[in-house]
Amino acid sequence: MNSEDATIAAAVGKQRDSIAQAIEVIADRLRSGGRLIYIGAGTSGRLGVLDASECPPTFNTDPSQVVGLIAGGQRAMSGRGRCGRLTQCGRRRSQSLNLSDKDVLVGIARAGARPT
Repeated sequence: MNSEDATIAAAVGKQRDSIAQAIEVIADRLRSGGRLIYIGAGTSGRLGVLDASECPPTFNTDPSQVVGLIAGGQRAMSGRGRCGRLTQCGRRRSQSLNLSDKDVLVGIARAGARPT
């Protein structure tokens, strides 16, 4: 585990320009009244929900400004919920948010994974 952890900084460094660009887009959209919406399944989804839930107490944001969606809904937070396809769950859940062109939807997946 420690050996794998040691590779993180280099991997992030290789993506530095893409990450910086994403940060600028997200910051601009938030400043214009948009939202940051994370969507994922399993552990990836739980981490998105966790990050979204930390924004109000840590950064004093409105709870609706950063949103975390997880395939399988609330039950999936404890590993009990299941959804056969992330795209189906994501479509249903994101439609209820009334997305606009000001919002940023960020899909989170484990390395090498591709949502189905």
